[in-house]
Amino acid sequence: MDASDLPMPSPTEPSAPVPGSKRAVSFTRLLGEGADHGLELVDLLHILRRRRKVIFICMAVVTAISAAVVYQITPHYTAEATVMLEPRKTQVVDLQAVVSGLPADSAVIRSEVEVLKSPTIAEQVVKRLNLTKIPEFNAKLRRPSAFAPVTDAIDSLFATIKPLLGIQPPPAEPSGDPEQAAVLAAVGAVQARTDILNDGRSYVLKIRFESESPKLAAQVANAFVDAYLESQLEAKFEAVRRANVWLNEHLTELRTKVESTDRAVQVFKTQHNLVQTRGETVSVQQLGDLNTQLILSGAERAQKESNLRQIQDQLRSGGVSAAAQVLASPLIQRLREQETDLLTQEALMASKYKPAHPAMINIKAQEKDLQQKIEDEINKIVKGMSGEVAAARAKESSLRESLQDLQKTTGLQGEAEVQLRQLEREAESNKTLYQNFLTRFKQTSAQEDIQQADARLLANARVPRIPSFPQTRRLILIAFFASGFLGLFVAFGAERLDNGFRTGEQLEKIAQVPALGLVPDETKTSMSAVDTILKRPIAPYSEAIRTIRTALRYSNVDSPPRVVLVTSSLPAEGKSVFSLSLARSVASSGGRALIIDCDLRRPTLARNLNVEAKPGLLSLFDDKADLASVLRVEASSGMHFIPSSPGTPNPQDLLGSKHMRTFIESMRGQYDLIVLDTPPLLAVSDALILSHLADTTIFLVRWGKTPRPVAMGALKSFHNNGGDLAGVVLTRVDFRRHATYGYGDAGYYYGHYGKHYAGYGAVEAEQKS
Repeated sequence: MDASDLPMPSPTEPSAPVPGSKRAVSFTRLLGEGADHGLELVDLLHILRRRRKVIFICMAVVTAISAAVVYQITPHYTAEATVMLEPRKTQVVDLQAVVSGLPADSAVIRSEVEVLKSPTIAEQVVKRLNLTKIPEFNAKLRRPSAFAPVTDAIDSLFATIKPLLGIQPPPAEPSGDPEQAAVLAAVGAVQARTDILNDGRSYVLKIRFESESPKLAAQVANAFVDAYLESQLEAKFEAVRRANVWLNEHLTELRTKVESTDRAVQVFKTQHNLVQTRGETVSVQQLGDLNTQLILSGAERAQKESNLRQIQDQLRSGGVSAAAQVLASPLIQRLREQETDLLTQEALMASKYKPAHPAMINIKAQEKDLQQKIEDEINKIVKGMSGEVAAARAKESSLRESLQDLQKTTGLQGEAEVQLRQLEREAESNKTLYQNFLTRFKQTSAQEDIQQADARLLANARVPRIPSFPQTRRLILIAFFASGFLGLFVAFGAERLDNGFRTGEQLEKIAQVPALGLVPDETKTSMSAVDTILKRPIAPYSEAIRTIRTALRYSNVDSPPRVVLVTSSLPAEGKSVFSLSLARSVASSGGRALIIDCDLRRPTLARNLNVEAKPGLLSLFDDKADLASVLRVEASSGMHFIPSSPGTPNPQDLLGSKHMRTFIESMRGQYDLIVLDTPPLLAVSDALILSHLADTTIFLVRWGKTPRPVAMGALKSFHNNGGDLAGVVLTRVDFRRHATYGYGDAGYYYGHYGKHYAGYGAVEAEQKS
């Protein structure tokens, strides 16, 4: 570690080490090499140790206040109810639902969470439980708090300041129904106290509600579940009702339309004679019948004509009696039977009678008569067949004419049938649509009684026994640790804001001057510091003075300083007491010591020694002055001293005079140490003038009190004046607190081990006395 590693001096620091102290500075730097490494944790512990009171006070105060506040807070209880979205639906009947179930995806779950947070659900809960009558949810029913005047005053102050800052207040809401306003306020309070949770991995929703009453917390959480499930059912019921109303309205329209189209079909059929039987129109049926009749009539005519031609041919050939029509005649058959009988009788009589016999003649006459009858009958049959043929021909001709007329009529009805089929299709379409709507209407009507919610209750909220807020132990524990961090922050902040010097190491690093030692603060003891030198020679204060004497002697080994100037930057830094203690320490050790009070403005030496100030230093500037009367001796220590008195108009001229220089030089050879007690550097320039008369200077800095910029400014002024500086001494050090800054200074050992030798010093002093 070299000089470049040390902190650069501030603007008020000297730009180079003070002359005469180069070796001390380099020695100090050598001591610092290797000491800066690994000390961060140690420094931290030292800060905590010396600021422990601040930390403990912060922890105690903050923890106590927090505990008091926590115990004053009204406890809140949280109840939790659990519902689960149903990804599977119970299908009671095989019907298509009007409102389908919820698909179980993350977006739907988040949507259902927002539904549970909605003002609609909260308003249903408020109205169901009549929360507007509970002071917790109605500010008008609550008692004014003790902080109400303060909050009102703050609100009034902000209301006054906002217009000045250009902030326009929000427009006042129009006064409406007070009851509705209370409901809206309660809804807002309920929403603020409700929390809907989902872990993101399941369909479970947790409804948590916080209230001052544990029973009310459970009631509100359960009411949220009921309102949520009912809202789902109500939404489906409402959808079904709307669907039924819509279907019913359209069914009426469709029924009217079906009736209208059916009526139009019937009217059209009637107007165009398109009445159907067995699926066909009358004209078509007539056309078919006529065609069939015509075919049959033609066949019949042909048959009759054939029979007639056959009989006519047989008539011409004489075999008409064998014709089928003849044989089929009953009369001819009887006549043939009679003829057969006559022939039989004729054969019987022929064996008895001759042809001329009257009987034979009679039978022949009968046979002839029968043949004539048969012939007449055959002629009738032939004539009848001719008439039938003529009739068949007439019938066929008539049917053909009717068929032709009907065909013309049917051709005209074809175009009407096209229009009829269009009307029938429209009527059928309307019937189908009507039937579908009617079926759907019956289905939706049946669904009104079988709707189910898309979620189901898993667990009702139970009345909590332990409040969820405030968690007293946890909050107090948090406050305790937070107060610890606050204490640490305050401690480190105070450490950073500490603008004084606390250790010799700080002086050496910042001011780049050697630290001669530390002087403990003896103002709090019953014995004054100057008396401690004589009565307690082994006390820490006495040891500190001796340590500084040793450091002063070895600040220049070849030529130890004899005339030492003691100064400081500000008053009340222990300068006069230190000067007196240093001189007494030399004198009590057997050396010759002289202390001169050079503070001609506010001298303190005579007061500290409890002697008269005159004759004093001013008497030396009188040619008639007697040195023996001015130079006094302290009987208890053998120390020589020259006091001073105030009232001199030009102290700088006197102290910088040749006479003063001559006096100092004349005293140099007579004493081992001459101490010049001077005023502060920044107050007057007396010390700067006297620094040229002294061999070296001891600069005092009050421990923890003298601001660093002030001390640095005084040192810079002294350096610019060209004086020789032996080193800096920290005065009025609290060794107990100083021990927390490290173990590098002798002050730690004074505070801890000085007591080990305190008894010996007291015995030794007692033996000397």
